Amino acid sequence: MNPGKIQRDAKVLIVGSGIAGISAALKLNVAGFKNVHILEATGRSGGRIKTGKMGMANWIHGPSEENPVFCLARQYGLLDPEALTPENQAMDVAGHPPWVPNFFTSSGRKVNSEVALPFQMTCLEILDETSDYQGKAEPFPSVGEFVRSKDADNATRSLGFSVVSNILKVECCVNGTHSMDAVGLSGLSLYKTLPGLDCTFPKGYEGLIKNLLLEIPPDTVTYNCPVRCIEWNNTEAQSTVKVECEDGTGMTADHVIVTVSLGIHTKLMDKEVIWLHCTETH
Repeated sequence: MNPGKIQRDAKVLIVGSGIAGISAALKLNVAGFKNVHILEATGRSGGRIKTGKMGMANWIHGPSEENPVFCLARQYGLLDPEALTPENQAMDVAGHPPWVPNFFTSSGRKVNSEVALPFQMTCLEILDETSDYQGKAEPFPSVGEFVRSKDADNATRSLGFSVVSNILKVECCVNGTHSMDAVGLSGLSLYKTLPGLDCTFPKGYEGLIKNLLLEIPPDTVTYNCPVRCIEWNNTEAQSTVKVECEDGTGMTADHVIVTVSLGIHTKLMDKEVIWLHCTETH
């Protein structure tokens, strides 16, 4: 939306009260939009950001001026002093942890570096090749299949692919996936790494959510209200969009912002749920 061309009294509905939905509501409020409401399917805000004693989101990757999450965390005083130093923000690790110099087999035998290093370098070169397929037809559907398709000498193939497998596991950690077979080939190079030494929230990522919620009106979010269907170009009412919730209630709006994650979209498609319905404009 272009705030300069839209009336400030427009009614805006936001689907999802994760960090994207809350940030959208805050940005609209700051820009002068006061008729903003969030519909959240669960009983809490934050989405996948939930702080507990184990697990959950905690890292800031690329904590620098280019990273809006880092800037917000700094604004709310959620980071350790070390994470705020110019030296930390200037460090460029290219989005990867340091590569280990040694490889070992499952039996504990060290792999000769003359065998391991060429495979390691070849694998990294192959991963760099993925940028060649950005916006083009993909010869393989995933990064994992693309890497495994490369030929190797039969004598060292088994050991070499163990090295490749190890590197792909590191890539799984970097890309937040259980398998590189689930990562699209052309999409890998779209990820932009930001400078800065990765840091954590000492008291958890959820502190960011709590501070953001304090900056929007307290009645902005309706909880336990999952959305069943969104009808764009609605002709039954003056508003252009109709949102239907699972409890049968309906709401109209001038604009709807959908902030649910890609995983939710995939889950809905698997269940053949009618999610977004576009009616014909007359």
